[in-house]
Amino acid sequence: MNPFLVLGVQRGAGDAEIRRAYLDAVKQAPPESDPERFASLNRAYEAIKDEKSRIRHALFGQDCPGNSPLDALVRHGRLQGPPRPPAFEAMKHFLRKCGER
Repeated sequence: MNPFLVLGVQRGAGDAEIRRAYLDAVKQAPPESDPERFASLNRAYEAIKDEKSRIRHALFGQDCPGNSPLDALVRHGRLQGPPRPPAFEAMKHFLRKCGER
């Protein structure tokens, strides 16, 4: 599942744009009329609703829950086979964002 496609937003979208797209989509597909579509929208929104999740999703192609960047790297390596090193600048940005709490 690509949450950006499900919600109809670009990868560089900000928090407000993602939230607006989610709310618009929910208005068009309320839970009573289409429960599967609603569940899909909720999963997509949860996957990219904050910046850390979006960065993880952009780097690894999936949401990698964990308490540290190392957790995300370990999980990614297990799911994708031998890990391929991400671009240096992207990794530096990811580690900086994950370190902010």
